[in-house]
Amino acid sequence: MFEAHHHARMLADATRLTAFHDAMAEVIADGDRVLDAGTGTGILAAMASQLTAGTVVAVEYLEDTASFAEQALRASDLDRVEVVQGNAVQVDIGTPPDVVVSETIGSLGPEENIVGLTHALRQRYPGIRAFIPSRLRVLAEPVVSPEADALRASVMGAFTREQPGGMSFASVLPQAEHALGSQIITAKLTGATSAGPARPLVEYDLGATSEADFSRTLSFGDSPANAVHLYFEAPLSAAVTLSSHRTAAFTHWGHSYIVRPPHASTVTIGYRSADRRFTCRWERTAESDQPPTGRHGLDREV
Repeated sequence: MFEAHHHARMLADATRLTAFHDAMAEVIADGDRVLDAGTGTGILAAMASQLTAGTVVAVEYLEDTASFAEQALRASDLDRVEVVQGNAVQVDIGTPPDVVVSETIGSLGPEENIVGLTHALRQRYPGIRAFIPSRLRVLAEPVVSPEADALRASVMGAFTREQPGGMSFASVLPQAEHALGSQIITAKLTGATSAGPARPLVEYDLGATSEADFSRTLSFGDSPANAVHLYFEAPLSAAVTLSSHRTAAFTHWGHSYIVRPPHASTVTIGYRSADRRFTCRWERTAESDQPPTGRHGLDREV
């Protein structure tokens, strides 16, 4: 089913659309053949078609969404955009593309499989000149956040107040604290202030990096941080970088953070491509920062 609400939010995201338009204007040369992998409503393909006399191929996996994009593009007289329904790596698009555009960016970056997708496209079309975005970074910034304090007070208040039936959660409050700290929250962090420098978790060279999995342990020691802000940076071109950092323009990706449990000094943050999810695990013992591990080809400080 076509997810109208989801796509409406992306169409209303002027920061997202402007960033991709400006990057495409910088990267796409007249005559380039462009592949929009995961086109959705076709809006990025439509913008690309205004920048090149070459064909723009818009590939969408979901049948209803591809049909929606096809109808809208035809009604807009954008006949040089060819819509293809299917897997962008497997479908026949004829002449190989010069430029690949793919806004398959999850809330923190890799969740929509942009790493695996771009790597597979590079393997199939080694002559691709440019990917938009070209890289993807995930970072963690310790912050002092009134939003995190308010959330913790609300959640823990539910476990500490008097409950009916004589039920008490006093013995399991530490488990509740750490369970809260393992959840990635998405909300505006308008009141947060930095409690230290941002730390890179992973960086992907899109097209070259083959796998997205990583794990990184960060130590905060006696930092006053009550939360860790997680965000991505996606360089779309030399001059344009899209970011979900709390100080950047607010987008449909929102601001993500995890709440620091009391007395917790280290957190291990990782990503598993098998189920496309991030994991966060807090520990009470102090440990030194560990380098990223995994099969993403970046087993070093990034």
